[in-house]
Amino acid sequence: MTTSSELDTLSAAETARAVRAKELSPVETTEAAIEQIERRNRTLNAVTHKGYDDARTRARQLEARVVQGEDIGVLAGVPSLMKDLFGFKPGWPATLGGLSALTGNLADTWSTFPARVESAGSIVVGQTNSPAFGFRGTTDNATVGPTKNPFDLDRNPGGSSGGSAAAVSDGMVALAGATDGGGSIRIPSAWSGVVGFQPSAGRVPFVARPNAFGTSCFLYEGPITRTVEDSALAMTALHGYDPRDPTSLHGTVDFLGALTRGVRDRRIGYTSDYGIFPVQKQVRDVVDEAVQTFETLGAIVEPVDFNFPVSQQELSDMWSRVTAFGVHETLASLADNGVDLRAESPHELPRSMMRWVDLVPTLTADDLIRDQRMRTGVYDRFANAFEQYDYIVAPTLACMPVLNGTDGETQGPTEINGKNIDPLIGWCMTYFTNFTGNPSASVPAGLSDGLPVGMLVMGRRHDDAGVMSAIAAFEQARPWSQHYSIPDTRSL
Repeated sequence: MTTSSELDTLSAAETARAVRAKELSPVETTEAAIEQIERRNRTLNAVTHKGYDDARTRARQLEARVVQGEDIGVLAGVPSLMKDLFGFKPGWPATLGGLSALTGNLADTWSTFPARVESAGSIVVGQTNSPAFGFRGTTDNATVGPTKNPFDLDRNPGGSSGGSAAAVSDGMVALAGATDGGGSIRIPSAWSGVVGFQPSAGRVPFVARPNAFGTSCFLYEGPITRTVEDSALAMTALHGYDPRDPTSLHGTVDFLGALTRGVRDRRIGYTSDYGIFPVQKQVRDVVDEAVQTFETLGAIVEPVDFNFPVSQQELSDMWSRVTAFGVHETLASLADNGVDLRAESPHELPRSMMRWVDLVPTLTADDLIRDQRMRTGVYDRFANAFEQYDYIVAPTLACMPVLNGTDGETQGPTEINGKNIDPLIGWCMTYFTNFTGNPSASVPAGLSDGLPVGMLVMGRRHDDAGVMSAIAAFEQARPWSQHYSIPDTRSL
């Protein structure tokens, strides 16, 4: 029998099993999550909207169904949080990352994460912080301010899904939703010491309107959890076809079955820098050691060289240009509907983002073609690598967590190892899959000076189960649950 005192330490899978066994009720799990958020969020600034009334109503409804013997889903009674950026739940704020002009903008539709996890028995209890439009790898904005890293409150948890990653790392909930246009599931997972699973393009539908075809990068929704089993459980609920997404994939994936497949005889190509990124020594040392774990599990690990003909600066600039199209379109769409953010709250639109957004109208067809050719070159090199390897493994990020700023625009470093990089995303070794559509996941590789270091595992296109198998095997061989003693015992 699970006791109420154990609720704070339960994984999503353990919670769901206890609710199904009627050892816990959805009301108990929900109240425990609300209590955790109330105790811990005031020093972390991860949760921006508290939907407690809706959550309590839903918990009572689920409890009545459980009492009647109904199977309420794989996430039975699991409290969760959703990201306040391209995440929508009817009646809840949709501020696109803390924009004050949108505080009264209430969603009238559902995005995939809250819709599908609630259909699977979860209770969404609130929304999490992110930067405006998600246009950088940190979490901070002018209205709400920075989210803090549970391992060091002076530092940032990463972004743009930093509120979700920090809340899970800190033990507020076992599951939170994230979106990813350049690494925003995996970046904060790396800095916050949690699991961030980014599925194949189309595996979890990303429903966007008025432009269903989006920008030039693949956009993802996925889960952030402390354990790989919880990630598999969430993906079981999240994946599946939706005709509103032009890239949506048919068919089902046995994510839970993948947990025990292992990696014996699998071939892994390892790179510490893709041949172009400057990487801090602390990061390189931790991941160089961690990747050897796969050899003890029977995999073959070899160095892989991509021979990119362009620099990391050229690639990050290209990401910024193509991503700026989406922001430009959203700003125009809001203005058409009477919310002109450029006029009403220009100080909340980060200067570093608007530099790229204001460039959009000046770009020519030749500029767009050049960027797509560059992206094709990236795609081809990964496609060639996956002819030889089942997985590509690398550090998730090139640097350790940065200190939070005070201006609402915390960014990454401007240089690493004496080499200049774009502070928005140039230190994020994640955006390749947003160009290619491959699945990937960031898992905790270890600690350096008490701070988390993430390792990225990328799989072949559509081999989501393979990525889940690899990270599950890694977790079993090199568990990281002991690291959570740091956030669990932090000062409140």
